[in-house]
Amino acid sequence: MRAGRKSLWRVPAIAAAVVFLSLSVFAAGLPHYLITNNDRSTANSATFYTIGAGGQLTQAAVVPTGGFGWDGLGYVVTNKINVSHDRTAGDCVYLSDFVSVNGVGHPDVAAISIATLKVTGNFQGSQSDQAQTLGMGLANNAGYVYANFTASQTIGTFKKMAGCKLQFVQDTAATGLGGGSIVGMMAHQNILVVTFGDGSIQSFDISNGAAVSNGDLQYSTGHVQNGRNPSAVDITADGHFAVFGDSTSFVEVSDLSSGKLTPTVVYSGLGSDSAVGGIWLSPDETVLYLSNFSSGQVEAAFFDKTTGVTSAGCTSAVLKGYNHLWAFLAGLATSNRTGTGGALYVAEPDTRIGIVRLTSSGGTCSFAESPNSPVADTSTETLESIGVFPPRPF
Repeated sequence: MRAGRKSLWRVPAIAAAVVFLSLSVFAAGLPHYLITNNDRSTANSATFYTIGAGGQLTQAAVVPTGGFGWDGLGYVVTNKINVSHDRTAGDCVYLSDFVSVNGVGHPDVAAISIATLKVTGNFQGSQSDQAQTLGMGLANNAGYVYANFTASQTIGTFKKMAGCKLQFVQDTAATGLGGGSIVGMMAHQNILVVTFGDGSIQSFDISNGAAVSNGDLQYSTGHVQNGRNPSAVDITADGHFAVFGDSTSFVEVSDLSSGKLTPTVVYSGLGSDSAVGGIWLSPDETVLYLSNFSSGQVEAAFFDKTTGVTSAGCTSAVLKGYNHLWAFLAGLATSNRTGTGGALYVAEPDTRIGIVRLTSSGGTCSFAESPNSPVADTSTETLESIGVFPPRPF
């Protein structure tokens, strides 16, 4: 880690909605993009890359946000970019950002229209919302965007409006059992799941927009047993399981079928002993991808979406440029919306994007890095968060 800056921390109806989403996205005729939050502290921007055959990336545009980035402050697993397809708002990218208000930095959500590649606004929460040195993560569902203001320990709810605009609704207090701020956050349909820097986890009901606690704030099993803190989080397509990547390469899984978090089940021995820098379920949910913060590798664990059972898969070779062009790994995304996702993209702070591909058959797997990897992002200051359009179908 960089001294002083980094720490690690109705089935038929659903199926019909997914089909509609897929068809409407591709009917829009927009390019297939990988998008970065460049996190520049001088003048922030997002870089748009078109995705070509084999996952190859070609830079298409750099869009200034009108604000400033955090220059990598906070946790690498904190997701600072969200890509959204919404029938009301349109096709949008939301970025963690801040603007200067009377000479004082104030966190905002910068919104970009994918159709026009222009910023539609910089949307702030309440006057008391602050992020400061831990940065600000984002999550979204069909109608709302959520921002975790780490310094004020609040979750801000923003309603999606037409033209990728946002309207602030309200704040919800969110503090871990040990006083920690939110590290990871994921929204899916009517539930929002968060991790805290002190090893606790919590879920919120977002069925009416604003986050309301489900009363399930708890330490994870891994934290209680071995002091391992969940950091990154993902949620299965049916909302049945929340999957957490720990501060080592352990995975914890919680059953959400009751509408709230249950005690996590710990799965170990999945690969190297590096901390998790990012987590991503493949579109078909058979594979859980993990980026290793300090080993320069990515891992694939096999995942059973029916039972939540997670088992060892494979670990890549050390990716090109490790400890030369970049020093650790962060966010993940896949190029495709089906199968195991095609090309796997991994943020290589400060200025690179790695591209690897998984081959899987008969309970075994292997990784190969693309000859075109890594791809330079010359507009970034600290590249940690990436997203893809069209977004993953859950």
